[in-house]
Amino acid sequence: MKLYDRFSDKGYHTCIATTFGIDFDAYESIVLPRLRGAGCRNNIVIADSRMLTHALNGASSLPRLAGRLYTVSGFSGSGVFHPKLFLQLGRKGGRLIVASANLTASGLAGNLELVATITCGTEDSGEQRLIISAWEYINRLIDQGQQAIASQRDWTIARTPWLRQAITADSSVELTDKTLASFLATGSQPGIAARFADLIDEPVSRLIVVSPYWDTNLEALTFLAERLQPAETAILIDPGIATFPRAAIDNIQSAQLYDRGNFRAGRFIHAKAIIAQTESSDHVLMGSANCTTAALGTGTFSGLNEEACLYRKLPRNVVIEALELTDCLSPDRTVDRSALSDMQLEDDIPLDELAAQAPGKFECRVDVLSWQPANAIDPNSVKVELLNEYGQPIDCQLSPLNSQNEKLRFNISGTENRPAFARLLFSDGHRSALAIVAVIDRLSSAIRETHSRKTENALRELDGETEANLMLLEVLDVLEQLESDDESARAPISVPKKPQDRTDPNGGPQYKTLSYEQFIAGRRPRTDNSKLTNNSLAGSEVSLVRGFLNRILGMQDDQTDNADEDEKALAGAFDLGDETDNAEAAIASGQEFDSKQKPPEQTEQGKELQRKKAAQRQATKEQIVAAATSLGKRVKERQSQGKLDNRDILRLRAMLMIICAAAWRGPDKGSANKAPRSSLQVLPSEDDPNSWPFVIGRLLFVFFGGRDPAIKQLSISAEHDQLPDDIIECWATCYWCLQASMNANVSAKEKARINQHLGPIAELAYLLTLPTQREQMGEDVIALMASMSKRYAAQMGLDADKVARSHQDLVNRLAAPATQLVL
Repeated sequence: MKLYDRFSDKGYHTCIATTFGIDFDAYESIVLPRLRGAGCRNNIVIADSRMLTHALNGASSLPRLAGRLYTVSGFSGSGVFHPKLFLQLGRKGGRLIVASANLTASGLAGNLELVATITCGTEDSGEQRLIISAWEYINRLIDQGQQAIASQRDWTIARTPWLRQAITADSSVELTDKTLASFLATGSQPGIAARFADLIDEPVSRLIVVSPYWDTNLEALTFLAERLQPAETAILIDPGIATFPRAAIDNIQSAQLYDRGNFRAGRFIHAKAIIAQTESSDHVLMGSANCTTAALGTGTFSGLNEEACLYRKLPRNVVIEALELTDCLSPDRTVDRSALSDMQLEDDIPLDELAAQAPGKFECRVDVLSWQPANAIDPNSVKVELLNEYGQPIDCQLSPLNSQNEKLRFNISGTENRPAFARLLFSDGHRSALAIVAVIDRLSSAIRETHSRKTENALRELDGETEANLMLLEVLDVLEQLESDDESARAPISVPKKPQDRTDPNGGPQYKTLSYEQFIAGRRPRTDNSKLTNNSLAGSEVSLVRGFLNRILGMQDDQTDNADEDEKALAGAFDLGDETDNAEAAIASGQEFDSKQKPPEQTEQGKELQRKKAAQRQATKEQIVAAATSLGKRVKERQSQGKLDNRDILRLRAMLMIICAAAWRGPDKGSANKAPRSSLQVLPSEDDPNSWPFVIGRLLFVFFGGRDPAIKQLSISAEHDQLPDDIIECWATCYWCLQASMNANVSAKEKARINQHLGPIAELAYLLTLPTQREQMGEDVIALMASMSKRYAAQMGLDADKVARSHQDLVNRLAAPATQLVL
């Protein structure tokens, strides 16, 4: 099969790939477009740390999208990091691809590789248990010290409910086709070779071995031959490639060499397979492990490398025939060992030198750079330099901040460019290799699930809408219901061997939630760089509602533009139907492996049907009042349960904008004429117990009034060190609504009554949300309040300038030394 075609299969939201070497052009041109085109947007690559440095040091072209659309992390061990796995997970099942192929052009579309797939559903099965075993193995490799990849892991767990309940395979399992299988990886005793041999419980007649690389003394093969005692050890080789140690073949009495001949001529055999044939079965080991002691180990040595393999027990000759090896292993293909050339070892990649060149790990959230220096680096003797996606230095200033969890932190200022890479400048003038900077806020925006049918139906209700109405709350209900499993993301967990203990033993960064008061006390003040956005809802479907609210107000989200630019960078990727024998040349020449997909156009008939449906759902005054009351009850209930979070804040903002859209200025004072109003404007300004100022006041009292205001139980994730934009947008909306209510076009008597009830709530709202004068008058707050005035002031009979002045007056008064907050 064509390995790269499999990445176009739908049904998965996450793909974790492991590899020894990486070619960023190949991954970003062949793999990533297919994954994202199939709806798999949460993508993680784990590579050998030294080979990652090698790729960033010139062995590969620089990545265009790493750290923004996917993460890349390096893994270091006693040997090389060598597994080649693709673990794909979705809400309805998972898939494990165990391969011999690296994430390189030759591995994906050039070499002769061996690949096996295992697919499971949500129910318990042998396949599922194998996939859980692979998940546990990969979970050990994930760097929990890096916030970006740890968040991706938690995002995966939250959206894969079956993953949290599944059971791992402790030994071989029976698959649905009644054959046996086992996931064999390093990290446990004994080594892979010994565990493979233990699974074979019948006499072996022939041992078949395919491997591109070997021990110089064939120690691993000798162990298997002695342990299994086959009548023949058949070794498939390419005599034209001097990688086999002919001098060591005498150590194995049963050994016989076979010439590949014209079998898949022109393609380097990079596949690795060991097949132990018995009278009735083929016991197969395939995956990443070469036939070396570093990979497979022996009876007394477990090996050095990180490897991952799949064991299958199949009917005899099934594998031989499937791989078309029957002719290759015929007697006329035998090779006289004396005719072979001496083994020629390739030039070793200077792994130790590459390790010394690595600067460490970098992450960026909004305007804060975090750096975890490599062990050999003295942070006091180097200067950090940031570079853009083209590898060009960014002219900026890095100001030290307080360190966290052994990471150095810097405030980035003087630029609006987001860093793509970082490197170190040493005192003697030389520079380190590059490291990828994971831009956490950009990744959060890019990692989202493909919309389900229910989501599409909900969002279709908003398509073409130009005003906030109760339909928003229905959409929020649908989206929150679809994300009900996300509650588990609060406390990241890993899958245990038995479904009972749900704690996380990995020692990773538990980004706990803080009460709003705790968060505000420890927050870092907001910067004036409004171009950088920080959305706590990023990666959540409900964030789409935030975008809709901002669109109504004419506010542009720069982060959305950036995400779109990243997506456009995939547009020139490769055609799904093509294959090439020379993948490197194809990439160099710009050959295409992917095609753009055009979204289906909505018909005029569909749009008209949608408009009619929207008209039918225009809310009455009673419905809006009931919705506001219902939201207040929901908030108090979630407050009592300790579940009040950023989604409730978004719901508050949506409800306030719905009320504003439904507000009417009332008749012109001193005139018999009534002010014009639309059919949406059903809430009067006075002479009604449910006038819009009091509907707003009752709702905001739940959040900010009384002895136990809900905001005191609002929880914010501690992963944010600044107040996220979506929270500030809600607070600014609250400020505007309070000022609008207290400056409503009403009689003097009504104005006094409104101020009597809403004045104390307004003071508490200001003091409990953004407790500094600078933040309350910040550019982001003022901009949103101005947008609210532009949208709603005229229809509500408000003087926009007066609303702005009243806001500033209250801010100044509360900033006076005598002001105290007493609850």
